[in-house]
Amino acid sequence: MSARVYESGERLALDAAATSVHWIGDRALFALGDGAVLSAARDGDKRRIAAHDGAILCAAGHPDGVRLLTGGDDGKLNAVGPDGAIETHFENNKWIDHIVSAPATGLIVAAVGKEAIVFREGREAHRFAYPSSIGGLAFDAKGRRLAATHYGGATLRYALMADDKGVALRWAGSHLACTLSPDAEYLVTAMQENALHGWRLPDRTDLRMDGYPAKTRSFSWDKRGRWLATSGADSAIVWPFTGKLGPQGKAPLQLAPRNGLVTAVAFHPAEEKLAIGYSDGAVWLASFASQGVDELEEPGEGAVSALAWSADGTRLAIGDDAGRGALIAL
Repeated sequence: MSARVYESGERLALDAAATSVHWIGDRALFALGDGAVLSAARDGDKRRIAAHDGAILCAAGHPDGVRLLTGGDDGKLNAVGPDGAIETHFENNKWIDHIVSAPATGLIVAAVGKEAIVFREGREAHRFAYPSSIGGLAFDAKGRRLAATHYGGATLRYALMADDKGVALRWAGSHLACTLSPDAEYLVTAMQENALHGWRLPDRTDLRMDGYPAKTRSFSWDKRGRWLATSGADSAIVWPFTGKLGPQGKAPLQLAPRNGLVTAVAFHPAEEKLAIGYSDGAVWLASFASQGVDELEEPGEGAVSALAWSADGTRLAIGDDAGRGALIAL
């Protein structure tokens, strides 16, 4: 295999660890650990934007589709434009730990300690309280139902309803990152003890998915919601969510095994292809149809911490925790 970055891509010096990367039109915006956002375009134009006084801890696309939301350890929730314009939506003396947004409803939710703050039209609308610090947030595809994880399980609420007491989903332990399936039938959370826990929401059936050697930090659903790819093992662990029971009693696929751990996964927006980032900085592309694997990026000095496809699926943005980035055309 040859590394595709040399054939049809370019390297980027991020100068800091990548927290995440997001596409805004034809520009890739890298949220970085030094508080900057690096905006990189197809034509080689690059712009470094000083967004925070401290690390960017989380980021998400703005519901308006033209800006990036960033949360920092300086307590600010900012909206950053690719041209460098910055608007501060919120500021406090606590870290902004997690952000999710919903283009369908225009909602933004930021996690600050034990509270999820809901913003509508850029202004704080209301807050939801949880029994412990929030470990992760997720919206359903319609941007109405909000999942938040915490110690002892997760809580589902309708984000627009300030008085919604929530549906409690209980499972002992600390729950971190989470994801809702595209059809909102399943909620899956990453546990502190190297396992996943899930609930089939219509009947609240528990699903246990374990055997991981490391914590899962990255989730990705395929376009149809039939597969959930996860990090945390020496291959991409891909769970089947077909039939009435979903992954219950089924073995996952194990794609592209190699030495080291998978640290990031990203399904292609239209095809059954999965970009897989590893702890040594390599990135492979696995195809479900051909069962083949292409090397997109060779090993470097840090683990892949950011992967994102452009909306049309023709470009892949890569960032790692050693400050190396790349844009690859496919």
